[in-house]
Amino acid sequence: MDERRLGHVVIAGGSGFIGTAITHHLENLGYSIVVLTRSPQPTHDKVRYGLWDGVSVGDWKSELEGAAAVINLSGSTIATRFTAKNLRKIIDSRVDPTRTIGQALSQVSDPPPIWIQGSAIGYYGFNDDSPKDETNGPEQPVQMLTNICQLWEDAAYQTCPSSVRLKVLRTGNVYGIGGGTYPFLGKLTQLYLGGHIMPGTQMQSWIHLTDLAHLFGWLLQDNTPALVNGTAPNPCTMRRLMEAMRESLDRPWAPPTPLFAVRLASYFGGPDASLVEKGSIILPKAALDAGFEYSYPTIELALKNLAEKSA
Repeated sequence: MDERRLGHVVIAGGSGFIGTAITHHLENLGYSIVVLTRSPQPTHDKVRYGLWDGVSVGDWKSELEGAAAVINLSGSTIATRFTAKNLRKIIDSRVDPTRTIGQALSQVSDPPPIWIQGSAIGYYGFNDDSPKDETNGPEQPVQMLTNICQLWEDAAYQTCPSSVRLKVLRTGNVYGIGGGTYPFLGKLTQLYLGGHIMPGTQMQSWIHLTDLAHLFGWLLQDNTPALVNGTAPNPCTMRRLMEAMRESLDRPWAPPTPLFAVRLASYFGGPDASLVEKGSIILPKAALDAGFEYSYPTIELALKNLAEKSA
C-alpha cells in the first residue's frame, strides 16, 4: 500500500450520522481524517476539522493537497414535507457543495486520486415491481427525487478533473443507532405501535450503517467500481421490515398505520408521505460482482444487531 493511501481522507459534510460512522471505520483502517464542516470541533485522535461554507473555495482547499481521497456527503435531510422552499434547500445543499469540491480539486497541485460522491437510490424513482441495479436508468417519466439525484451527480461529473477518478455511491435507507429511520421506528415499536404503514407491500431498499461505512472504505481501492448502489442484497416489504422490528424488540403484532395518518403527519413536521407510499427494489449488483461482503445481508440480521447495541 502506497504512502498516499495511508495518509488522510477529506470528508465534506462528515460530522453527521453517516459521516461519523465512515470516519470511525477509516480510522480503523489507518487513515487520518479531515472533516469539512460549518461548525468545526476540537481535533481528537486522528480526526481534525476544517471550516467551509459549502459554496465557495477557501483556505480549506489546502486539505485536498496530497489526500488519499475526498468523500462528499453534503446535503440536508429529505425527511421533510416537499414544499417549494424545502425542495430548493434539498437541491442547493447538494449541488452547491459538490460543484465547490470540483472547483477546488482543479485548483490544487496534488489532488486526491479518488473522489467518492454520495448520491441516493431516489435516482431510480419509485417502483415496487421492477428491480433495478446500476445498469438501469430511472423510471419514466422522470420523478422528482430522480431529478434531484441527477442534478447532484451531474454537478460532480461536470466539475471533476480528469486526473481524479470519480466514484458515485447511491445510498438506500440507512439503519443504524443515533440517526436515520431506526431510532424513530424502534421507539414506536417499543411503545407497541410497530405496525407497518399500509399497504405494507412497499419495497424497502435498505442498508445497515456498518455495511455502508465499509462500502465507502472499500471504494477507496483502485479496482472497485465507479458506480455502486449502497443497499443490502435483500430488499424487503414494509410488512416484513416491521415484523422483523417487532421480533428484534420482543413486541407483539400491532395494527397497521393508514396512509391518511402519514399524510396528516407531514403537515406537522413529518416527512413527505410520498417517501413511504411507494418503495423500490434497488440491488447492489456492482458491489456483489466485485466481491464486496455484507455483514448484515438481511433485515432480520440487521435489526437484531441494532437491538442488541441499543439494549
